[in-house]
Amino acid sequence: MSDPTGPTAPTSATPPPVYAPPPPPIPYGQQGIPQPIGPAPIAAVILQQLRGPALVGIILGLATVIVPLVWHYVFYVLPIAGFLAGISAVRRGQLIGGIIAIVLNAMGAILTLIGLTGG
Repeated sequence: MSDPTGPTAPTSATPPPVYAPPPPPIPYGQQGIPQPIGPAPIAAVILQQLRGPALVGIILGLATVIVPLVWHYVFYVLPIAGFLAGISAVRRGQLIGGIIAIVLNAMGAILTLIGLTGG
């Protein structure tokens, strides 16, 4: 079936556009480049350190330091419990709160020893 109007002049056909080859497949386990994660706010990091056993140790330490100085009453076992809570906090990764608790309870233990010896 030819064209009834007759032969036509040959037209110059443009070549098809050249496309870039597709990228190679991503290897298994690598899902591309991960998005960067910004730094956490410093207040959130510090507040995370002052939870759980660290907070308990700090409260016990403050009680063993403040109460003897203000009301002249000495706690005998409280510094030991606060010291153990501070050690527990350090073992759980709450280093800042645990060290604060240990130092406060050591100060409270010294005040307790001073109160026991009558000094």
